[in-house]
Amino acid sequence: MSLRGRCLRPLVFAGILALAGTGISLETARASLPAVTRIVLQKAGRYMPTDLYLRRGDTIALRNGDARLTHHAFIEADRFSFDAGAQEPGAETRLTLAEPGDFVIQCGIHPKMKLTLHVE
Repeated sequence: MSLRGRCLRPLVFAGILALAGTGISLETARASLPAVTRIVLQKAGRYMPTDLYLRRGDTIALRNGDARLTHHAFIEADRFSFDAGAQEPGAETRLTLAEPGDFVIQCGIHPKMKLTLHVE
């Protein structure tokens, strides 16, 4: 084991003990985090990033970063659907995720563009 690993191991252990001593579990700590907004860039025929791990209540902002291309983001799922319509260059559309599950955002104009959302 490296010197760094030997030095960090006691700190990690102390942190776990501190959480256990307060009676707060990691799930409780995670549940109390506020919802966040993540920016997803649509540029050069792809979504950036291509995978996002989110919680219910989080928002994504789909931003068209192309100078000349129009995009059309949409989701078609059994429990949830979304359609941003035509997004001109520079346009931004927001989507708040209320349903848990895995969803794929596609572009109606550029079929190879895909973004997978993993919502807890």
